[in-house]
Amino acid sequence: MAGNQKQAGTRTLTAKASEVSGTGTVDPWRRAKIGAIVFGVVLAIGIVLTLFGGSGGGGSKDGAGSNQAPAESKPTSQAGGSGPGAKASSTKNGVPVGYPRSKGGAVAAAVNYQAARSAPGYFTDEALRHQVLKTVMTSSALTGQQQQDDQTAKGLMASLGATAKTAPDMVMRAASLGTNVASYSRDTATVRVWMSEVVGVPTEKSKMPVAGTWSTYTLILQWQDGDWKVASIDRADGPTPMVAPDSSPSSTDDMRLANKEFEAPRYAG
Repeated sequence: MAGNQKQAGTRTLTAKASEVSGTGTVDPWRRAKIGAIVFGVVLAIGIVLTLFGGSGGGGSKDGAGSNQAPAESKPTSQAGGSGPGAKASSTKNGVPVGYPRSKGGAVAAAVNYQAARSAPGYFTDEALRHQVLKTVMTSSALTGQQQQDDQTAKGLMASLGATAKTAPDMVMRAASLGTNVASYSRDTATVRVWMSEVVGVPTEKSKMPVAGTWSTYTLILQWQDGDWKVASIDRADGPTPMVAPDSSPSSTDDMRLANKEFEAPRYAG
């Protein structure tokens, strides 16, 4: 992770007001400069995290941050956060959609939408990326998010050194470790998702070997066209656990085999 310092134990995440309100945030996507992602593993991981956490922008146009009833900041009952009765009713463009107009529905949508933006195909297939964004974003945030995601995806692939031959072997997975509802109303919800991500290319000459990161994403969702949609996304580092002293990374061959053998459980609920 660019600019991160390793620490023992875990990092405590403190959400800034700008990260919750959806206004006045610095867009992490606009900070991603393609020319700055050719200097090795650290910068490459930074670009990955920037992509996962790119702000949708335009949230205020749909009223993000308004009409929000203060909600107690409580974790959901299960990691992944879908909760009883808060499952999607159908799929669209491969993404679960059709959530209840409830707190649990907003949480399930936040987890699943972020998972959809974390799949390998999202980065390698422009048409798929556009379909996913059209499915999950609010109408006012869609254009800006699409432009930002397209630009940064190209930079990411360059930083990974991924080619048409190596792209199918690229490892890119994300799993929710827990959720937290910062605020909720029937029209708007702010959900924080703690996630673990595994990213890299398992080849001997890879510019970025497979590595793990931990992040917390703050998604502002709005009720639009009968479903929860994403108005903006922000990312913060951690909480990050200490690596066990007796552990060691798997070999390139083992990682490549695992990526083929283990099907990723992409969605919650």
